[in-house]
Amino acid sequence: MFCKKCGAYMNDNQRYCSQCGAVIIGEEGNVSSVSSYVGPMGSTTPTLVFGILGLSFSCSFCLSILGIVFSIIGLCKANRAVDIIGNTSRKVNIGRRLAIAGLIVGIITTVLFVVYIAIMIRMMIG
Repeated sequence: MFCKKCGAYMNDNQRYCSQCGAVIIGEEGNVSSVSSYVGPMGSTTPTLVFGILGLSFSCSFCLSILGIVFSIIGLCKANRAVDIIGNTSRKVNIGRRLAIAGLIVGIITTVLFVVYIAIMIRMMIG
């Protein structure tokens, strides 16, 4: 079982959480099962946030690599949320889609930026 306060894994016979010290009241009180556990932050919002950041930064020539990184983090968080809670919420689905879009746009933007730089260098040299 997992502590509802901090999300730490606990043995079934523990009376206190070893991470945060919360008193375990019982199944209805302070613990949750794996199927309802969504993470220490208590929501699936990080997936959505990283998807939005990934897509936003991917649209900029100079920051497209950062957009790719945020998109990859968003995809990893979406996959982890699915592994932990067993099903996908609306935020996880939207975050995953935004992260995939950010990854595609980031790769295209990065390639275009590299081509642009190569053309500018070629024009300056020749």
